[in-house]
Amino acid sequence: MDDIPTDLEILEDIYYRYHDDFRKYAKKEPDRIARIRVPVDVEVIAEACGVEEDMIFGRIYYHFNKKYSYTDTDGEITTFFVTEKFEGLSVNFPLVASVLADKYAEKKQHESLLLIAGTAIVISIISLLVAFFI
Repeated sequence: MDDIPTDLEILEDIYYRYHDDFRKYAKKEPDRIARIRVPVDVEVIAEACGVEEDMIFGRIYYHFNKKYSYTDTDGEITTFFVTEKFEGLSVNFPLVASVLADKYAEKKQHESLLLIAGTAIVISIISLLVAFFI
């Protein structure tokens, strides 16, 4: 069975693949409607993640949109992913970066907790050995 890409892997691919496109936005002669909306090629992302295009589209459009889109205090909706009439599929790139940063923080916290738990187990084993053999 093939591995299913994690949210972190998909977000990393989007971020690193399209970061230059986000930075290249020209204010005088823009190549897209808004700087924060960066067009993405779902087929390319799917190929990089090793899954079908529909799998990536579904994850981004249904899962990421539901999980990371929000409504601000003025009732303005900020979506993670949108299909634009003239631009096709695009992501809110700063939101991608923010979610990715949160994912990295979660991963670091999880790794720290595992390290603490592992250290506690080792100390416990050493304590037991000392108690039985001294």
